[in-house]
Amino acid sequence: MLLKRLGILVLALFMDIPGYAQVNMDTLAIKKQLESIYERDQKTRSKGDSTQYIQYIDSCNLAQVEILIEKYGWMGKSVIGPRGNYTIWLVIQHAELDVQEKYLPFMKASVEKGESTPSHLALLEDRILMRNGQKQIYGSQVVYNDKGQPEFYPIIDEKNVNSRRLAVGLEPIEEYAKHFGIEYELPQ
Repeated sequence: MLLKRLGILVLALFMDIPGYAQVNMDTLAIKKQLESIYERDQKTRSKGDSTQYIQYIDSCNLAQVEILIEKYGWMGKSVIGPRGNYTIWLVIQHAELDVQEKYLPFMKASVEKGESTPSHLALLEDRILMRNGQKQIYGSQVVYNDKGQPEFYPIIDEKNVNSRRLAVGLEPIEEYAKHFGIEYELPQ
């Protein structure tokens, strides 16, 4: 019996049998690749460098991240560290709506396993809702009105938004609003 199990295990190593075969993963190389992707993503946004190429940079970053996800799945913090996991989310957050919707279930599953950050999932969910013309849940999305002033995109059950924000690790909306120069008070 033991010999039979060993034979099956050896076969599984050479065949792609679900549940048995493991994909070899060079986590150090993946972390370095994701660090490079992170730097490109943020350099464009924070330093104003190459802003005219932002769509091209985002699409190149997305192509690399999609290859990684296809090969290894949505890699969590225990595999590629918090920064690597954050980078995957960041690239998806900056992608087109159809890409965000495609990977939302992957990220939800990762959050449920404690491998991804709940607040990042909340931001992705809000962005998807906004892009679909629906009210957001956590009040993370800011738009500019006709006067060019920032304001929150409409929020579901706005008076209770802080309890939802707290549950996923986000600061109170009044504090968050200050980052955008918005003076905000919860409705009564």
